Amino acid sequence: MSKAQQRRYFNSAGEHQKAILGILQAIGRSRGLDRVWSDWIEVSAIALAKLDLRQADAREDRYRQIMGQYEKDEAQQLAEAFAHLVMAFEKSQAVGEFGDLLGSTFMMLDMGSSHNGQFFTPYEVSMMMGMMLMGEGQELVQKVGERGFVRLLEPACGAGGMVIAAAQSLHQAGVPYQQSMHAVAIDIDRRCAHMTFLQLALLHIPAQVIHGNALSGQAWEHWYTPAHIMGGWGARLRQRDEEDTDAAKTVNSDAADVQQPTIQPQAHSFVPHAARAAAAAGQMTLF
Repeated sequence: MSKAQQRRYFNSAGEHQKAILGILQAIGRSRGLDRVWSDWIEVSAIALAKLDLRQADAREDRYRQIMGQYEKDEAQQLAEAFAHLVMAFEKSQAVGEFGDLLGSTFMMLDMGSSHNGQFFTPYEVSMMMGMMLMGEGQELVQKVGERGFVRLLEPACGAGGMVIAAAQSLHQAGVPYQQSMHAVAIDIDRRCAHMTFLQLALLHIPAQVIHGNALSGQAWEHWYTPAHIMGGWGARLRQRDEEDTDAAKTVNSDAADVQQPTIQPQAHSFVPHAARAAAAAGQMTLF
């Protein structure tokens, strides 16, 4: 990223985002900024994943392992950075302005070129692409009304900007995304998965975030947002899968002249076939 782009990002940053930048840069001078960012993102994600009781013990052990490497004052500063992150999202939600805060913070820290040539799409572009996929206004209301909720699959989620933009499209249409949208977000980069989980959790977006490979179907970590767990989305997705399977069986039975295989329900935890198709297209998909 050029210095001019960095300045543009920084000038648009709010007070909490600037506080996060200052804390991480200060600790990063002695610890290494890349390492500090990765550790902070992971422990912050763990702090928001406590409702997933099946993984709670293992994640608590991981939390202690990471934080045990930092001095007491450094650990306190990382906690303060997390508090600023929470307050930044609370402030943005209060005024109805969403954004890819962690993606822009990552870029402001100038780590894009140092981590696998990774750069995050500006949120304005994500919003434009999100509106093209989701639709706007009455069209979007009708789309949600047809099935009760829409499902998104993002096979290369980065920091989650596209999913956030989709939620904002619903919000602007007067549709509560907390009840009307569920996302499966996948990334092969582990800390991208942590960043996406953090942002979707703080925005109360029902989602499953996967550290995995959308093309091969491999999945190494599963992160369920609090909105997913508290909203009973596991049961809702299973019901949708059953409805889709029943509909597919009906179509097959009506096609008397053509022998077709019965379509099996996709596992709501990953939907690998849809993931591979979306990954091949390189874009977020409604399904």
